[in-house]
This record gives sequence, C-alpha cells and structure tokens, in this order.
Amino acid sequence: MVYKTALISGLRLRNLFSRRIVTGTAGVAVSMTSYGSRLGIVAHALESIAAGSVLPARMILWVDEPDFNLSAYPMLRRLERRGLEILRCEDFGPHKKYFPYCREFADHGLLLALADDDVMYPHRWLEGLMGASGEEQIPGYRAHRIITDPSSARVTPYNTWEPASVDSVSHANFLTGVGGMLLPPRFQTVLRDAGTSFLELAPRADDIWLNALAIRNGYRRRVVDAAGQHLTIYPRSQEQALHNENVSEGKNDTQLAAVFSPADITCIASDDDAAAANDITVTP
Repeated sequence: MVYKTALISGLRLRNLFSRRIVTGTAGVAVSMTSYGSRLGIVAHALESIAAGSVLPARMILWVDEPDFNLSAYPMLRRLERRGLEILRCEDFGPHKKYFPYCREFADHGLLLALADDDVMYPHRWLEGLMGASGEEQIPGYRAHRIITDPSSARVTPYNTWEPASVDSVSHANFLTGVGGMLLPPRFQTVLRDAGTSFLELAPRADDIWLNALAIRNGYRRRVVDAAGQHLTIYPRSQEQALHNENVSEGKNDTQLAAVFSPADITCIASDDDAAAANDITVTP
C-alpha cells in the first residue's frame, strides 16, 4: 500500500503540473474504456501510459455514459488538454475498449494497444508490446494456457487453466486484458467485419471474443516477458471488476461454451499437442 500510495500521488502531481503532450510518433493507438465510478480513477492508468518510454500516435478513452460531464473529472480534463481523445460510443460493455476503434479507424494502419482502466502501467509497457509485435501474432503480457478435454471436445473450466509460458507463441495461449495486448491492423479489420455478435455470445467477456477470432484468423498469441515491469492495480477498483462475475461466478465458462467452436478447440489442441510432443515453443 505504501508503494501504491506513492505511485498514485506521483501520477496526480504529474497530471496537475505536466504540460507534456501525451502522444508521440509511434505507429500505435492506445484505446481504453471506463464506466461508472471507475471514471474517477481511469486518469491514473492514462497518465501512467503517458509517462512511458514510447508515446502512442493516439490515446483514446471511450465513454458511453449519457450524462458524462468532463468538468466532473479534472484529471481527465487536463489530459484532454494534452492530447487525450475522449470519444463517445454505444454501450458495448467491455468490448468498448476495441470495437468502436476498429469500426471507425481499422483502415488507418496503426497498431492498437488495449489497456484496462484500473491498472497503472510501468514505464516500458508499450515499448515491450511493440517490440514483440508481428504480422500474424498478438502479443500480450498475461495469458493462461487453454486446456482441452479430448473426451468431450471442449475446453476445461477456466479456473483449471495454468499461466502460459513466457515467450511462448501458440493458439493455446489465452491473453487476458489486464496486462494489455497489441492488435495488428489486419486483425482490427477482422474484428470490425465480425460485427456485434459478441453482444449475444460473450457480452461481458471481450477476452474470449478476441482470442476466439484470433484463432479463426491464424493469429497466435505471444506472451511477452514482463521481467522488470510491474502492473499495479488501483486500490479497491476490483469491486466493479468483471473478474468477480466472469471468474468467481463461473460466467467465463458459459461464454466460452457459446463462442469456442469445435474447430477452434481442435486448433488449440493441435498447437498444444505439437508443443508437448516436441518440447518446443510453437511458432507461426
């Protein structure tokens, strides 16, 4: 708590006094969404990225709150003056962090870095993602290894999955949003063209939708080495977190069953079996 308090204080002071523009020349956009009471803390996540070693070409916060009033959030107002874009969108739930961008800007050719609103990101967070980017890969810092059940041709319950190995590249890697991930431009068009089926199949699980579409379109997920980097969760922010209902209440499993097809599961199992048989990291 001492470390978190010092970090939060430092970000608030930076926000209060800094005049540094939050964008730069890197060929990437950072996209984030927030809602409800979390709009009061999201500026800390954005400010931490603005303090990073690499600055994105665009930094966007998507908001669907009909009564959103920027004057109620002085930290966000100061960030907007320094280049943050605050854009309105429909309520797509957690899918707001990527779908409005893909729908409107997928053809702009920028990489798309997805970030969560309750995390304070380390100095080299964006640099690490960009250093691991590849045309047919989606890099991210945190991932589980999907376990398949041959007897049922399904995946095992989400809570049984183990952390994926650092530097592994596989269809069996399931990236989670808290660490951030980087979407190539062509995959952004895939997400755009897939439309809003996620509202029916996985309305509260953007990670499930993103990983499933990656599998179907040949994008393996790479686990980026986070050595020396520490993701810091904002205190008490998890009270509204999707983790509570998706993991603790088992709703991830319902949405996994709705989204992952037999072909997806076969693809996952094939990659996992190949890696196990050869004791190597699967590469594209």
